[in-house]
Amino acid sequence: MSLTTPESIRMLQRKLYRKAKEEPEYRFYQLYDKIYREDVLAHAYALVRANQGAPGVDGCTFEQIEAAGLEEWLTDLRKELHDKTYQAQPVRRVMLPKPGGGERPLGIPTIRDRVAQQAAKLVLEPIFEADLEPSAYGYRPQRSAHDAIRQVHKLLCAGYNDVVDADLSKYFDTIPHGELMQSLARRVVDRNLLRLIKMWLTVPVEERDGKGKRRMTGGGRTGRGTPQGGVISPLLANVYMNRFLKYWRRSGQGKRLRAQVINTRTTSWFSVADARPRHWSGRAGRSHDSDSP
Repeated sequence: MSLTTPESIRMLQRKLYRKAKEEPEYRFYQLYDKIYREDVLAHAYALVRANQGAPGVDGCTFEQIEAAGLEEWLTDLRKELHDKTYQAQPVRRVMLPKPGGGERPLGIPTIRDRVAQQAAKLVLEPIFEADLEPSAYGYRPQRSAHDAIRQVHKLLCAGYNDVVDADLSKYFDTIPHGELMQSLARRVVDRNLLRLIKMWLTVPVEERDGKGKRRMTGGGRTGRGTPQGGVISPLLANVYMNRFLKYWRRSGQGKRLRAQVINTRTTSWFSVADARPRHWSGRAGRSHDSDSP
């Protein structure tokens, strides 16, 4: 479901994007107060509501929130963020079957935490969107996997003759918090906002065994990972992946290896088009699937 962004938020996002684009070295120092703006929180709730999703560890549903009074619920969340008394709750872990076998862990924050994360994303995304490499397509506004496929096809038509499809194993689960926070701090020096993000990264994960017994794992002890299922996780994953994409471009690896990197549908996998020159015959290049590293 697509929801129109209110003009007041669009104006804020345009200002942040233009500032970031025009001044690549600028570091934003006053962002936290934008997150608990009434219009931002109301739109954040609407976006999370549109995506539906299961309740978190508290069992609270959208229907329960709205039956008790949505306006009061948003006011309480706004006050907690304003007063800096907000505390994220543990993430509920469920295991989803993979098409090819095995299971994929999904972390489900509470609706309250998802709304707070969505509000932060509304403010942060335009800043980091200005920095993301053109070769990145996953989890970006106005971009999709289809755009990435079109770019790969364009490269094949230009004479590139191989496509290597690579899957980064457990990418979300292994992002190091230290390096990720450094990447964020290159653009954001608002300590309250960085503290909020660190809180989301380090909340424990609630798991249940076959008998339904509850146990807590992960959290700050691991020092890595951002839950798949967290609203802000795709943005954080893009920010961290951008380190590699910038290195690839700035170090001239593409020219040296005669290859192009296309970061496709999600930040957990990417495609590399091999650029060895050959006479173009009009046929599509070969495709090779690689195992997860």
